[in-house]
Amino acid sequence: MARAGIPPSPLSSDASLRERLHTLNVASSVEANALARQGQRATYGALVLAPFATFVRVYFRQGEWRRGTPGLITALFAAYGVFVRYTKLWEQQNVKTTVPPPQP
Repeated sequence: MARAGIPPSPLSSDASLRERLHTLNVASSVEANALARQGQRATYGALVLAPFATFVRVYFRQGEWRRGTPGLITALFAAYGVFVRYTKLWEQQNVKTTVPPPQP
């Protein structure tokens, strides 16, 4: 919510940054799982090029540059979401998780 004299968040007028990051975290996990089920691999290209391509698409092709700082934030957030999705996919494919021993 916007306070008097302070513009609403450029990310969303209804959600705080904390809420947006929580939503991104949950959605990126679901999306990474879906990519894994489809047999997709997290390559270095996906980790680097896909977020960059997303930024270019959102900022330039979709015209977010016209909105100034809010548009820049929107494009960066979209690119970050893609990066997190592919990072989680990479983690599923490459990191073996272990359960820590119980604390005495």
